Amino acid sequence: MAIYGVEAVIGDIEYFEGLYTRPMFGGTGYFVEDAMFLLVDDGKAFLRGGPTLTEELVNWGCEQYKYKKRIGCAKVQYYNITDMHAQERSRVQLLFFRSIEIAKQDKIKCNCHDRIRDLPNLQLSIERMLARIDIVDIAQLKKAGSSESFARLQQIYGLDLNVNLLWKLEGAIRGIHFSLLEHKIKNSLLSKIASRGHPRA
Repeated sequence: MAIYGVEAVIGDIEYFEGLYTRPMFGGTGYFVEDAMFLLVDDGKAFLRGGPTLTEELVNWGCEQYKYKKRIGCAKVQYYNITDMHAQERSRVQLLFFRSIEIAKQDKIKCNCHDRIRDLPNLQLSIERMLARIDIVDIAQLKKAGSSESFARLQQIYGLDLNVNLLWKLEGAIRGIHFSLLEHKIKNSLLSKIASRGHPRA
């Protein structure tokens, strides 16, 4: 029996070596070697774009994914390939591998940042703030985590420190813009802050 739509897309990638999934943007992200290349949400499959690949997907008519937030939405570099897969399956199968390579390269670039200020959401002023709590490189920031780092910053800058900094730190560690953080992630971070004896910002 033939399968179509998202099930057909997943059927073509489920045997990829090292494939795993986890919740992302309200849908399901598909990863290979910790690099996300596919997003499934609302019965549609969205492929990660990148150099040359994005243009090809747009020219084919693949719609860009829009992550719906409480206020407005944010666009991310994923494109709906559900219909394209149904009509050009062999072509899309090749695009999977191109997308995976792009995702891997982006992951390497993210991990190779030497300076905290180069991470998403961050800049020199935040890098200097973190230096005051002895977090001077990305490895130390990731080890401490966003909630621990924020709580330590509160000890210096006060409990009224803008909670947006917490979101920015978490987004930086995840390699995404802080506006894309889901509410359950934010609530979990606030709970960690509260458990240290600090009130919610």
